[in-house]
Amino acid sequence: MGLLGAGLGACASQPPDFSYGGAGFQPNNVRLNLAYAERNFGDMTQYQGKPAEAAAALAQFEAAVAGMRDPATSIALPMRYGSQVAAAVREEREAIGIPLSVLPGQASAALAAAVGPLQSGDQAAIRAALSNPVFTLGPEVTLQRLTNLPRMWMMESIAPILTRAAGSESGVVLR
Repeated sequence: MGLLGAGLGACASQPPDFSYGGAGFQPNNVRLNLAYAERNFGDMTQYQGKPAEAAAALAQFEAAVAGMRDPATSIALPMRYGSQVAAAVREEREAIGIPLSVLPGQASAALAAAVGPLQSGDQAAIRAALSNPVFTLGPEVTLQRLTNLPRMWMMESIAPILTRAAGSESGVVLR
């Protein structure tokens, strides 16, 4: 409970920031995605009824995972957290119907592509974005799941650790 409690308490003081301090979402900027981890996916309950924000947070999480898997990033995440990150990926993907065989970068791109249509409310564009084969449950069920995400205990508990990893160097690279 210590890790979970620390994560939830810390993120409550800062609201989500999908502008990333004005830098905008940059899927290939792992440090930026990690730096905003705690703020943006440290408490997924704040996105109930907000599918665009839920998709943005999940796209950021997947982009962060993709970046941590890249040896060129030199992000230091202690090895003991690797299983927690893997569990968070499983939890998130089961919730919205993305197979584990999909690469994190592909999952991030599909989720990010859905954000604009979800924000605009354009039903045809939402259907098209959520018809991406990455989403195996189909557009209607995927939209329903993004709108009503279950509690993401593993993702929320690892978020503060990922934020701290943003400032690290030369650590273990997840593969």
